[in-house]
Amino acid sequence: MQKPETIQAGPANGQIESAWRAAWTKLPFLAFCWISFFLLTAIFGLFLYLVYPRLSEYHLTYYVISGVLLFFVLILFSGLFLITATSLTGIDLLYPHGKRSVTVRILFPIAIFLGQLFGVNRNRLRISFVKANNALTKAQSGRIKGDRILILLPHCLQIDICNRKITNDVNNCLRCGRCAVGKLVEMGEKYGLRMEVVNGGTLARRRVASFKPNGIVAVACERDLTLGIQDVYPIPVYGVINDRPYGPCVNTCVDMDLVENAVRFFRKDRDRPISQSPGTECRTNTPAQ
Repeated sequence: MQKPETIQAGPANGQIESAWRAAWTKLPFLAFCWISFFLLTAIFGLFLYLVYPRLSEYHLTYYVISGVLLFFVLILFSGLFLITATSLTGIDLLYPHGKRSVTVRILFPIAIFLGQLFGVNRNRLRISFVKANNALTKAQSGRIKGDRILILLPHCLQIDICNRKITNDVNNCLRCGRCAVGKLVEMGEKYGLRMEVVNGGTLARRRVASFKPNGIVAVACERDLTLGIQDVYPIPVYGVINDRPYGPCVNTCVDMDLVENAVRFFRKDRDRPISQSPGTECRTNTPAQ
């Protein structure tokens, strides 16, 4: 067997990609959500203005429609205000607890659309969403009870030439050092955590439903993290975005420090802050010369 070699992600892809992920903050997501809110409010106001002449004789109907829309706008405003304040201050202001976020469900797709109109890559807004979510998760640390922590890993972390079936049982990994999975399995054993490797959102949701964790450390691409975080809410998720020096869904990498610091956060082991280092190390098999 050829000796595994540590390969740093090339400057044309991995390192630059990691650098701009680290630099992209939660502010763009929040900003575009507020723009989306004001746009939606303006559309509702225009709608009421246009239908008023037709409903002027039916005052009760008009007032009912106006009241419903106003109530909906107030719900969105309250939710977005609490999300923004919590994300920026680190103080847990979210309420009600344990309920699905209607605000994010409605405004985030609009924010993505507006971002594209302004020439902002949708993946960058997804990164901003993940960072805002991580800030919300950290703010809720006092409400995270129990030690049932689940680590969800994407199947693409496994080197493509490996034939070990780790989606059934992660312990099938030989820990040969060719990819990050072995090191992550060792980390899970070190902290006594449940670790699952999944090949899609359906399997991930099934594993979450069966284990019922108190918190999740999820490694994935921007798209999968964004969808997954919303799917499992209100379970707190700390998302770690992977790096893709060889393109999407093949031989991806992950910053081990970010994963371990996320685990330490859930385990209340916070001697050092959660790292923001973009350094990524990949292990792969070198072809014969």
